[in-house]
Amino acid sequence: MLRQLQNILKNHSETSENHQDPLLQTHYFKANRTKVMDAVEELVRQQSHYKLLGSSKERGELSFEVTAPRKAFAVITATSLRPFKTAVDINVTSESPLPIDFGYSRKVILAINEGLKGKLEFIGTSLLENN
Repeated sequence: MLRQLQNILKNHSETSENHQDPLLQTHYFKANRTKVMDAVEELVRQQSHYKLLGSSKERGELSFEVTAPRKAFAVITATSLRPFKTAVDINVTSESPLPIDFGYSRKVILAINEGLKGKLEFIGTSLLENN
């Protein structure tokens, strides 16, 4: 209950390896970084309410703006661990006059992860599980 309340009482969400929310843990895909970055870029371009701001395949980073239903800024980072194992982390900050977004930034992350699972082979969410 407290965790759910914390998720809606902020305007920022991000994934991490040891996140307390299992849905916001780092996602791992069976692909190299270039293929992951191509899939992320394709996903962003397919959404009419996403506007690509910048992409650096060499660094494994992509940034975009969510324009509807609320404004938000997102950064996706892809890190190669092995030739065919890449970690994806997502950072989303919503724009709002209030310091809370009622879970909107979390929903954006979940939507991106689901979109990537449809394009790439998903391995799991824990580094320890996937050695």
